Amino acid sequence: MQYVGTLAPIAFVFALAALAQIGTLKRQVESLEQELTDLKQHVQDDRQ
Repeated sequence: MQYVGTLAPIAFVFALAALAQIGTLKRQVESLEQELTDLKQHVQDDRQ
């Protein structure tokens, strides 16, 4: 049980790093979604 207590701070640091990565990925996905919407609109305008 003492071993688990020793690993807790390390797990906390990894959890914080994972949360930071999630934030970065979320921003990238939002950017890609906007880019896809713009491209769809551009293609639709070209067809008309």
